[in-house]
Amino acid sequence: MHTLTRPKMDKGFSTISYKPFALLDEGWREFSPRDVIRSSIGPDDQYCVGFTGIGGYCVSPVMAIGSARENFSSSGSPMLDAIMAYDSAEVEDVYIGQINMITVSSFCGPQGVIWGYDVARNEIEGPPLFVEGELWEFNGLSIKSGEKLRESSRMLFGTRKNRHFPLLPGGHVSCASKYRSFRGPVVLYAAIAIGIPEDRSCDACLLMEDVGCCNDVLVGGRDLKARKRIAVNMIRSVLGVGENQGISYREVIVDVITREIGRGEVGCALVAAPYFQLARKAYHYDLTDLSLQEWYGMSRKCFLDKYR
Repeated sequence: MHTLTRPKMDKGFSTISYKPFALLDEGWREFSPRDVIRSSIGPDDQYCVGFTGIGGYCVSPVMAIGSARENFSSSGSPMLDAIMAYDSAEVEDVYIGQINMITVSSFCGPQGVIWGYDVARNEIEGPPLFVEGELWEFNGLSIKSGEKLRESSRMLFGTRKNRHFPLLPGGHVSCASKYRSFRGPVVLYAAIAIGIPEDRSCDACLLMEDVGCCNDVLVGGRDLKARKRIAVNMIRSVLGVGENQGISYREVIVDVITREIGRGEVGCALVAAPYFQLARKAYHYDLTDLSLQEWYGMSRKCFLDKYR
């Protein structure tokens, strides 16, 4: 049985009082993933918990498209079936079920780290969405696939059948999120783009989310062209925000998924990036140096659903 307890001392510092960033002699803060993750340990051994505003936090993107049969809709409202589709999306891939999701804006600042990127870095690159030359308009900007961040979230939180360090059931969790429901037949998409600024000591990473239907893709057709079009618009939107805010981004991480929803079904496309503090048993002193795969090998013995 898990318990809510006060975090232990770890190698000479208190996880409660430790500052989530370092201050230089002249008073300017320095972005330090090691300091942030040390201050981002929650009060629970087994569960991650929503960020309370004290210390640092982690962000971990989740994308899914769920579906449900039209069983509960009446002539007055399709609400129940839409709720069922949304609930399905929360557990379709990465498990983020049973939480009270609070929608907030989409910035990860100097007191936050991105799981799978800043800490427990996923070093295995997924297949690229674009081929060389297709992104000529973004010359000089590093563009990477976000598929490996989805994998990182899956390895941290687990799935419906195998939960690792999920978010505490019933917890109030702030999330950068978007979701929409549609009746089938339709092809739905969910997309995210993350802008990494040049100077993370004073600028925030930007999370842009989009969900909708691919009007130019017929049910049963190929969706690669639509996914590329959506991804390009996601990248352009990040640069547009940067222009508005006066922020220069050195890298954009982009990911797009699609799913066909059949006739008689309701589908829900969901993008969510929870702001949370890490389960105590998920923490390791060298998280900034460990790869995701190394972290997984060290942590799987502590998963909520025991590793098989």
